[in-house]
Amino acid sequence: MCCFCPSCIDEDWDNCTNSEYTGPWTLHNVHPKKPADVVDYVEAMGHGEGIENQWDEGTLADLVEVGDFFAVEAEWPNDYDAEFWILQYTKPLHVLPHSVTDAYGETHDAGTSVLKGIWYQQFGKSPTCFVRYDSAPESVVAARRVIHVRFALSPTGVLRNSPSLKLSNDTLEAILASLQRVQGI
Repeated sequence: MCCFCPSCIDEDWDNCTNSEYTGPWTLHNVHPKKPADVVDYVEAMGHGEGIENQWDEGTLADLVEVGDFFAVEAEWPNDYDAEFWILQYTKPLHVLPHSVTDAYGETHDAGTSVLKGIWYQQFGKSPTCFVRYDSAPESVVAARRVIHVRFALSPTGVLRNSPSLKLSNDTLEAILASLQRVQGI
């Protein structure tokens, strides 16, 4: 329904007060995009290519659902020489009412859009192997740092008493490409 006259709101289409201005009604079905199509669309529109500031902060972060994996640009320098982190989304995207310092010492100002997630650390010589430390607290991440969303990690076993997961090579390449776009490389 596109008309909001009293008749149309009551679904009395024959008595639409605006029909003389609009002509006959035509049915148009509107189909939502699949989440993967939305991610492709956001990335194709230039996320990280100088126009991301024209989007609301957290555009990619808005596409993440609880349980999804997402990648964020790592602050540099860091103790692990990591270019990016992988997290599993645990709490809905929200705006901080006051400044917060997370368990890892990262401070976020009031008004910042953030997500919470469980942190996975790259482990070993393979850049595709990640380990979750069960004792690791949730991390708070600024939505603007999200560079890649909604990808799969395959279980590979247990390392150091924690589940280990593997990124596909294609996903790793896509994350690195997203990181380069964000960094303007």
